[in-house]
Amino acid sequence: MSKFKSFEEMKQICEEINASHIPDGSRFDEAIDDILSDEESTADEVVANAYRHLLQTVDAEIETIEGKMKLSPTCRKGCAHCCYFPIIVTRLEAKLIWETMKQTMGEEAARQKITTYVENYKDKLSEITSLDFRTDADFKYKYISAQIPCPLLDTETNTCVAYDVRPIPCRTYLNYANPQVCADDLVPKEPFSYEFLYRYYMDGLHEVIEALLYGGEEVSFNYPFDLMEYDYLPNFLQEELKNEQPEP
Repeated sequence: MSKFKSFEEMKQICEEINASHIPDGSRFDEAIDDILSDEESTADEVVANAYRHLLQTVDAEIETIEGKMKLSPTCRKGCAHCCYFPIIVTRLEAKLIWETMKQTMGEEAARQKITTYVENYKDKLSEITSLDFRTDADFKYKYISAQIPCPLLDTETNTCVAYDVRPIPCRTYLNYANPQVCADDLVPKEPFSYEFLYRYYMDGLHEVIEALLYGGEEVSFNYPFDLMEYDYLPNFLQEELKNEQPEP
């Protein structure tokens, strides 16, 4: 008996998850209470902690569902097929990822990483990050077909340079079928997306920031706009890099 789930099995699993295993949000409520109990950090630090904490809560919810459904991902370190997918985030998420990159890699290494990325893929990158993801029904296929890696991917090791703070789309897309399906098809039908967790995560970020602002705290970003503006991650990271460069 195959240890990999078939497409038909995944359809049944999807139906059962949607019918019986959508979370009630209580785990996110507990996370928010924990985040807001921090009275020593600055508002910006609390927001950065909230981003990490809520991402970890998403991971925990996925693990709970996997346990109930007896699922085990076939995704493995070094498998990077989905790292060529379009990753769409808010401006604030990109800022938080960028700050984490500078902290973990070092500022110069982080800047060089994005600079080299843009130089290597400049022509195709400009084309695919101009695709209208709101109106173009085929944008995902067009983007993936270009085979431009995510800016967070180390293409020598096939690992993520910001794995702990990788965005929601990266965390909620999981394969339980034969991993070969991801190699054989640009947009395989077998993988499962826990995209229903996005609402809890995003509502949590808004709730934390609004609580800080209502409490008289100040943040360095433009709320709510930075948490409502969406674009491709490469576009936002290029902007972050450009904003740090001294004017001539």
